[in-house]
Amino acid sequence: MDDVIIRYFGAAWCGPCKKYKPVLKKLEKMWYPISFHDVDQDPVLAESHRIQSVPQIKIEEDGKVVESMIGIQPLEVLLGKIHIYWEPDTDESLG
Repeated sequence: MDDVIIRYFGAAWCGPCKKYKPVLKKLEKMWYPISFHDVDQDPVLAESHRIQSVPQIKIEEDGKVVESMIGIQPLEVLLGKIHIYWEPDTDESLG
């Protein structure tokens, strides 16, 4: 579980991304291993992950994509998927 990365792919022009990114930023502040990528600023990485729609999240474990989510996900769904591969060490809530 130590080698888990949650990759968030978005774009500055994307309306849904503007709503979703703050949620992920909050998770990042709670020590979730989230890495943020703008598809226009890093097109090579976006292409290597086959990103065709944003927002999109890819969960990687040991360098391999194990989960992919396109669009805004309900928080319960997002956390449920993340917690399959990574558990937070804190007792903080998102409340």
